[in-house]
Amino acid sequence: KSRGALVAGICAGNIKVCEIQSGRAHNGSTTTPAGDHFKLAIPFAGQTIMWDVVFDGNAPESPPDFSFDDLTFLADPDVAILEKYVPSLAKWDSQDPKALMNVITELLYLYKKHQVALLADSDFTRLQFEYSTLIGGTQIVENDVEVLIQNRNKTTGRTRSGTGAVNFLIHLNVDFSGIPPVQGTTDNTGKDAAVLLVTFHSPDWSRITPQLCLSPGVEKALGNTSFTVPLFPQGNCLMDYVPLVMLQLNNKIAAIIEAHEKKKGFVTAFMFHMGKALLEYDTVDFTYMSFLLVKKDFHFLLHINLSPNFPKECPVFTLQSMYHALWGKPFKLKIDDCPFSPRWEPRQMVERACLHIKDHIDGFQKSSIQKSQE
Repeated sequence: KSRGALVAGICAGNIKVCEIQSGRAHNGSTTTPAGDHFKLAIPFAGQTIMWDVVFDGNAPESPPDFSFDDLTFLADPDVAILEKYVPSLAKWDSQDPKALMNVITELLYLYKKHQVALLADSDFTRLQFEYSTLIGGTQIVENDVEVLIQNRNKTTGRTRSGTGAVNFLIHLNVDFSGIPPVQGTTDNTGKDAAVLLVTFHSPDWSRITPQLCLSPGVEKALGNTSFTVPLFPQGNCLMDYVPLVMLQLNNKIAAIIEAHEKKKGFVTAFMFHMGKALLEYDTVDFTYMSFLLVKKDFHFLLHINLSPNFPKECPVFTLQSMYHALWGKPFKLKIDDCPFSPRWEPRQMVERACLHIKDHIDGFQKSSIQKSQE
């Protein structure tokens, strides 16, 4: 079983505490588990790395020992290195509830630098170039990138022939603040974010698979699967590809914001035109509105629905009788061929639509009476 969750790293995952065990009996007891040995499952560069944490149950004030799944990481650590880069371990404070998290954060920083340093090996000449040009030739900085070399010999650090893969997890600095609020997103407890996972496959690193990971709120705002990253062009490098993905993502966000504002403008203009006839409307996404209308003592409803592609697509106008039913349901008639252009201002859209609808009211009234008598 796993317990606890501590957020860390670029990806929006949680650190999980699992396989909780006891090294020895606590304070001489043979029944009370000390829980001083456990594993940490840490999301890193699109994968999960496992670290063992070992406390002394009989000396809880002592700092923990760590065992890493990569034996080349801190294999023979220098005291000065630990004091400089892992001060929370060198000056362990057992009374600080954040002490362990501080140590893990500092160790992850070192692990991140260790993975990048491994790219200096001759096996990774292409990937070293990818990393250095990405950092040096774009707006991406070191803190935005995690690198993980997979399928290595954990003792020697060498890749296993033909089976290696290297992940680049890249945080995309995209502004999501203008995205309209999304209804029904209850699992978006973190910050809106986008990360790009690019995997290079051995033996020559020419097979490249990109994947875009979005936080739940952003994914829903973009229409779930409506945005897909482009293929990684042959002969390109990260320095070219990452800005391309960011450009397309920014364009998509801009289009969503613009569409939302246009829907809001249309709904506002229609409500202003119809006055007190308004029954209800969507106050968040501006996707629908309904009005109670009357002509010569004939009362009816007007429903207006806007698609996600508005204003590229014309709204759907539906008339509903207050008196007549067809097969047990209120009689409705969809108004087709309404004049509409995405280039029109909202006021013109509304005026042209209302004129068109007026021309169909008498026919709608006759049809509702005839259909209800069939």
